[in-house]
Amino acid sequence: MTLRQKVRLSVLYLIFLTFPITLNYFSVYLIIESSAQGIAAFTLFFWGAFTLTSLVFGRAACGYICPLGAIQETKDRMVPKKLTQIKYLRIIKYFFAVAWVGAVAFAAISAGGYKKIELLYKTPSGVSVDSVMSWFTYFTIVIVVLLPAFLIGKRGFCHYFCPWGVLNMVGTKIKDALRWNSLHLKVAPENCKQCKTCDKNCPMSLPISQMVLTDSMRHNECILCGTCADTCPNGTIRYSWGRPQKS
Repeated sequence: MTLRQKVRLSVLYLIFLTFPITLNYFSVYLIIESSAQGIAAFTLFFWGAFTLTSLVFGRAACGYICPLGAIQETKDRMVPKKLTQIKYLRIIKYFFAVAWVGAVAFAAISAGGYKKIELLYKTPSGVSVDSVMSWFTYFTIVIVVLLPAFLIGKRGFCHYFCPWGVLNMVGTKIKDALRWNSLHLKVAPENCKQCKTCDKNCPMSLPISQMVLTDSMRHNECILCGTCADTCPNGTIRYSWGRPQKS
């Protein structure tokens, strides 16, 4: 395992282990509740920054710092299961994305906009899970995220139900269309031996070897984790910085 992947996985495991402490800082419910009171909580800044990073780094935030991705990838490393392809199920996350963004916007507008910043909203002690009810909330979230991973396969929640990944998909589409300098994957198809090591190791179960043959690494579900680049024995795939090629 390369140093980059060791660092990436260590960050994800750390995020997973500290989730009981940081839950409110990522809370997708508290962002709505606080917005309805005209309060800008930390979760608003987190998800705002999470989305904005896609304009430069694509979906790399999903691969490196997403708490829900951390939960799934921890499970996938311990109990791997091949992803089951379910036609049309992915549309659910797009509905969720529109509903969630709409709810946050409606709450903020109804409150007359944000009037104050309260980073520790509903977290006066700095620790999110500090009561029986908050523990119940924590385990409910973990179960909801893990169930698709166990039943459907690797990062099943990301593939079919995660609305926040959709935000980064939109940002990625924008930066690719505008073709400004950004992080992306680049391939040298002539080096590929079709060993399919990249397919086997991709945490998003993408057909990397096929993408290499077409000389295009663009895929809506690619989280730019770099696993394919770091496990390829032939140096076929690498990170690149610059203007992405036209599709």
